[in-house]
Amino acid sequence: MSAAAAAADADSPPLLTATPAAADDYCGSADSPAACTIVGKVERVCYNVRVDGYSKTKETTKNGSYIASTEFVAGGGQPWRIRYYPNGYSQSTAGHVSVFVDRVGGVDVGLHADVQIDLVARRRHGDDAPPETEVAGRFRCTFWPDSSFGFQRFISTENLDKSPWCVRDDGFTIRCDITVEGPPFVVAVKPSSSPLGWHLDDLLGDTDTADVSVVVGGDGGDGEETTFAAHRYVLAARSLVFKAQLFGPMKAAAAIIRVDDMRADVFRAFLHFVYTDELPPGELDGGDADAAAIMAQHLLVAADKYDLPRLRLVCERKLSESLGAGTAATTLALAEQHGCHDLKEVVLRFIKLPSNMEAVKCSDGFKHLLESCPSLHQELKSRHILS
Repeated sequence: MSAAAAAADADSPPLLTATPAAADDYCGSADSPAACTIVGKVERVCYNVRVDGYSKTKETTKNGSYIASTEFVAGGGQPWRIRYYPNGYSQSTAGHVSVFVDRVGGVDVGLHADVQIDLVARRRHGDDAPPETEVAGRFRCTFWPDSSFGFQRFISTENLDKSPWCVRDDGFTIRCDITVEGPPFVVAVKPSSSPLGWHLDDLLGDTDTADVSVVVGGDGGDGEETTFAAHRYVLAARSLVFKAQLFGPMKAAAAIIRVDDMRADVFRAFLHFVYTDELPPGELDGGDADAAAIMAQHLLVAADKYDLPRLRLVCERKLSESLGAGTAATTLALAEQHGCHDLKEVVLRFIKLPSNMEAVKCSDGFKHLLESCPSLHQELKSRHILS
């Protein structure tokens, strides 16, 4: 399960210390010789992050905020860390502990890694029994510098509060076992960024060179309008819709384009993508996952309207990553209306899971789906979602 990094509040609690696991604590194999093992081109490390005073961390760390561990190394000396969210990564995951593994900067290469995260109990002095494992999760993915993957619902706080460890010790250990395939110098290098995007970013909003104005808003909302300075040749090169508006038979008069069906903050992010082929930093991967999903929905509509296929894919990926019982029906309606076939298939499979079906069908979004997308009725029946 992937997730993007969330910023910690300025008053976040102190760092947790990551320490190498003892040989007999080593994940997966009791006879592993040390906390770091290299066999051929495979490197394996195991670190323990101790959480003492669990109840205090839950009390003082709000939903969406995290406590970070100290950094440790894996994959040819690359820095990593653990992020622990006592009250969940986002509003939709409140009531759960979230745990993520971050690759912190380092060489600009992708590292293929198997990651296992366990919650284990503190061992009593003189106790020869192996550590107790309460919950374990495993995933395999490619980590690029500053990427993050993990579990938004690792364990519910209700179950953790009742666990014998928290009752007995008010604490537990997060144990992270990372196996990296191949040292960095044999991994495919991510293509370097072209400076063209930076120059176009500088051009964005430059009123001295702009030759067209885009007026956004003022229709059906609070009446407020926002004007954006832009460059007609950039817009036309990126979107056939803009090209028709600016250079076609119905070209805009007086170098003004009106956009009445989009919020100003959505258009600002959209325009940034038009110029740089990237969304503004943190636009879809900030700390508020629910707000990011809503922004992705709006940008998907804009991408479809102005024919930007790569932006569509970026938004589809974000929406598929943030699926939940409360958003599935809305996302399915959006996918149906805008011809997002891959996203539609992902949502249908999600809804069909027994653990999700009833919750989705009881949501307000599902009722709206049935009203707004009658074409889906037969497909929902064929998938045994509707009777």
